[in-house]
Amino acid sequence: MTQTPTNCRSASTKTSPTEATKTTLAGAPDITNHYTIFPQTLPAGPPPSSPFAISTSDLRREFLQLQGLVHPDKYPNGGEKQQAEALSARINEAYRTLLDPLQRAQYLLREWHGIDVTAEDASTKHALDAETLMEVMEVQETIEEVGASAEAEAQINALKKENEGRILRCVESLGKVLEKGDLEAARMECIRLRFWYSVGEGLREWEPGNTEIRLMHSS
Repeated sequence: MTQTPTNCRSASTKTSPTEATKTTLAGAPDITNHYTIFPQTLPAGPPPSSPFAISTSDLRREFLQLQGLVHPDKYPNGGEKQQAEALSARINEAYRTLLDPLQRAQYLLREWHGIDVTAEDASTKHALDAETLMEVMEVQETIEEVGASAEAEAQINALKKENEGRILRCVESLGKVLEKGDLEAARMECIRLRFWYSVGEGLREWEPGNTEIRLMHSS
């Protein structure tokens, strides 16, 4: 059954040490969750109430405004400075998470719907579909074939561009299913995106002569 944000209490809504900053520090945002921290950029909250895509320029602008308002250097040593430091870290965390499509999707699935594709048992509980697994294996096989050749660098660059295209298509698909509230499809797209991110990281770390890449999942 499809859940909406109103049916599942986010873990971020639990009382935290920074909760008091909402009333004691001037300019402090609502830290209920990552979306409430940025009301100018994300006034409607998370999908399906709003698009999955975010204006990164608007988000950065609001992020810098908030950090300017609550920067720890504005406060003398003591309780307020500690609150400002905690709040600044909280804003940073929210900004980094929302800025990246994969981090954003993992956050939405985990905090709103209780689906954690980064959990320790994710490899069995959230396994990659067979079709995408075959694509990943084909990329690895190509690297094994060309890794030590004279044309390896050009072919690796071509693979990077292909993978960038996969990531863009996957992010677009992920956004559509999240906006529809299709959680199972969103879960599968998020797993695919994690793998394509991992392939991209491996390709970026590739060096001439290498005949394999290491797949490391982003957390």
